[in-house]
Amino acid sequence: MYAFIRHGSGFSGALGYILDEDGRNEKIVQVLGSEGVDVPQDKDGNPVFDVKRLALSFRLQASLRPGISEPVRHLILTCPPEDREKLSPRLWLTIASEYMERMHIENTQFIIAAHGEKDNPHIHIVYNRINNDGLPVEEKFFFKRSNKICKDITKKYGLKWGNPKAMSEAQDIHLPEDRVMYQTARIVTEEVYRASDIAELRLSLMSRGIVMREVRHGDKMGVLFMVKGRNGRQYTFSGSRLGNHLTYPSIQMIFQRKTQLNLPAAPKQNISVAGMVGRLASLLQPIGQPTGDSGACEKHDHKTLWELLEERDAGMAGSMFADFTDRRFEEKLS
Repeated sequence: MYAFIRHGSGFSGALGYILDEDGRNEKIVQVLGSEGVDVPQDKDGNPVFDVKRLALSFRLQASLRPGISEPVRHLILTCPPEDREKLSPRLWLTIASEYMERMHIENTQFIIAAHGEKDNPHIHIVYNRINNDGLPVEEKFFFKRSNKICKDITKKYGLKWGNPKAMSEAQDIHLPEDRVMYQTARIVTEEVYRASDIAELRLSLMSRGIVMREVRHGDKMGVLFMVKGRNGRQYTFSGSRLGNHLTYPSIQMIFQRKTQLNLPAAPKQNISVAGMVGRLASLLQPIGQPTGDSGACEKHDHKTLWELLEERDAGMAGSMFADFTDRRFEEKLS
């Protein structure tokens, strides 16, 4: 299990997303718990979670501390697909309560909801940083504590620690986008392991139906992988979404280390994807300043995000209809 932590200023937006009151986001929502917010009941005595009334409750309490501009805290606790059968609503609520208690998220308003439309099980927690006494919830070393608590909970309840998607052992991934995403992560991992530079990687991915594009975000470089699934739909995945070892800086570092260490071409014998991920991760360890032309990435004709989206919409993404995909993995997902 691992956590994503977001800050914000508008309760309506966060609550509207996790409750999906109008069904616009096609979420499968199950509210697991709430505290300190306005939740009326219908004629049968069932709670009614109205976004406007809930948001007003949160805003009224946040107004006790008007100097804090971002009182909204939105947490996402998520696990890989392998844990889906274990995580009943009761266990999720137990985990959420333990996580919040250890994070000192107490004496404040909150609402907890599970989403069931994706293959990876996850819950959302929206809470008010301004507690019931009008004081800020303590957030010292927040991210460091969250990481430690997530690892403890993962071990305690026998969950998975969010392995890279390329290493997923899930046998029943349902959503077409998730099937393509996990398969793409596996293929890109294999080709990064085998290739010696960006140019070779780009060509090898193209032969397997994946188009790789570098993109600039301000002064940072990113990478997108564009592919067409068997359903005919085109998908675009960022490197960071596929795995930490597949971000543009990581890929560039891996190739620099291969050159620096004068590594031979990857052997042709079979090696597990887990082994590939482990060896790639070892190349990302700090073993000294990498050599090579640090400005090499500037020589490419980097396209803007809008240009890439236009290419995708024009049908220029790669296609997994080709027979170059990994059939063993497809059989696992079917």
